[in-house]
Amino acid sequence: MTSLKRRLAALGRAPAPEWEELVRALGPAPWLPDGLARQLEQTGLVLLVAGHVALLAGLLTGVPAVVAVGWLLAAGLDWLVTRVDSPGTRLVEFAGARAPIRAALRSVLALSGLAAAGAPLIGFALTVLLVHVVWIALGALATWLWRSAPPLRFLPGAAGQPQPLTRYAAALSGGLGTPGALVAAEGAAVSALVLAGSGAPWLPWGLILLGSTVALGRGAVAVAEARRLLSRQADDEAALLAELSAGDPTYLVYVSLGAAQSRYIVNQWAPVFEATPLNGLMVVREASQLRPLVPTRVPVVYAPSTRHVERLTLPSITVAFYLAYGEKNAHLLRDPTRRHVMLLHGDSDKATSANAQARAFDEVWVAGPAAIERYRSAGVDVPRDRFVIIGRPQVEHLPVGPTGAARPTVLYAPTFEGYYDHTSHTSLDVMGPALVRQVLAEFPQASLWFKPHPASGVVRPSMLGAIAEVESLLETGHHVIVARHPELSLNDCLATADVLITDISSVATDFLATTRPVIVTNPQGLPLDDFHAAYPSQRGCYVIGPELATLTAAMTDALGPDPLRPERLAMRAHVLGDLPAGPQAAFDEALARLSGRAVG
Repeated sequence: MTSLKRRLAALGRAPAPEWEELVRALGPAPWLPDGLARQLEQTGLVLLVAGHVALLAGLLTGVPAVVAVGWLLAAGLDWLVTRVDSPGTRLVEFAGARAPIRAALRSVLALSGLAAAGAPLIGFALTVLLVHVVWIALGALATWLWRSAPPLRFLPGAAGQPQPLTRYAAALSGGLGTPGALVAAEGAAVSALVLAGSGAPWLPWGLILLGSTVALGRGAVAVAEARRLLSRQADDEAALLAELSAGDPTYLVYVSLGAAQSRYIVNQWAPVFEATPLNGLMVVREASQLRPLVPTRVPVVYAPSTRHVERLTLPSITVAFYLAYGEKNAHLLRDPTRRHVMLLHGDSDKATSANAQARAFDEVWVAGPAAIERYRSAGVDVPRDRFVIIGRPQVEHLPVGPTGAARPTVLYAPTFEGYYDHTSHTSLDVMGPALVRQVLAEFPQASLWFKPHPASGVVRPSMLGAIAEVESLLETGHHVIVARHPELSLNDCLATADVLITDISSVATDFLATTRPVIVTNPQGLPLDDFHAAYPSQRGCYVIGPELATLTAAMTDALGPDPLRPERLAMRAHVLGDLPAGPQAAFDEALARLSGRAVG
């Protein structure tokens, strides 16, 4: 059951208009109690199915009252579950049954059920048709309004958002999910049919008229709100640009990623930009990136179109940073008046760390000499003078040397499966549960911390089953399932760990900063010489294969004499660079050079 819940939670949402993602980014409707929202997240799929089953029962019985109750359950529950990010709703939408499709199904079932009961249908059919026309119009209006909106300021982690953003989100939400006014309008028509034989002929037609009026009124309100927003568009944009210009920004952080990637790419760089004395701004291209962002003093602006990007590239901005490769990078890369810098999210021996697209950038900032050699070995002919060594500012303040804790902590942090076979290095579904069992059995004195990659399960569902299995092994005792402690960052885990068990991953590189032992997995079972030839940064790490035959010896050495320490210290300097002033200072110096601004 746990595995199934994880799979549903990790399931990607069906393609949706960008304006829907913006509404979702601002969280559930404020009127929905937290307790009810959590309940709907857990039971949303069951409720959706139950509502439509009840409506189908009404069709089979042919009793108008049963049809009405079934429709009320189906519509009311659908209206509620679309207010929250329900895994069940995700599954339904992924299967193609988005909210308008579900609404049409409810209408058809209600129409059929009432027809079977012999009720007159003309008023109901016309009202339902009007409701759906208005709903389609709301979606079209929302799309048009979103396309004409100015860039919008977003405050990560803030309860209150800037007024222009909330005004647009409120206007766009009318076309999202199941609009309450339209549910009420169709409900009036259903009630009219049920009451058709009541002996009061004016009552059904009164309800039909009421429903039609509500539907038309909802559409009129949306049009009026759109006109008000459009009349303020120029002023909102001018005010935002004035606010940003007052900060005299020198750089722009360009964010165009998958939703899950914000948590481990953008958020790890945010503190680095926080620490630099120069001002900048963060331009986010997809609304799904907004909610995961950590609070930051760097202004965050939602800019979905190239028009927005052009507006936000202020004259004072001389440097543009990119955190990942993506097709939308070209929307800013085409600007020859700025210096374009690729940062990437981390340093590792993965093939993705030596991407040929690096040639498109003016500079590529890397952790150390090992990264430069990686590009050369991969045949990516980036000129040497384009590389700038900055270390890893994210781990500058990690404690160095043994933790001194009475109970040793072992951190198991496997990477995700990758999007391609040649980039898959994860041990999680190959050997993860067996690895954890062996550590628990042979080293009971250790506290085992488990932190899988946040994108695990995106490609292979078996990853989610492995996560559930590992977590079940750690339910008792002095162990920590990091996902259940949102206050624990990756750096918190690295600072606490005496030994790291991981895969070919940037986590291994970052942990080198502590000088503590690293056990790296070899799930492909490569011979050791071949493994080191393919992944040279792992020299100085203990290597374990899929059969786990060397795990006991590796753990014993890591927790004891640590014979690989001298080789690991040499690799540490090679991978993270020799930066006497520290990586943050190197980052600040490189930014000052490109921007032409002094940093202190």
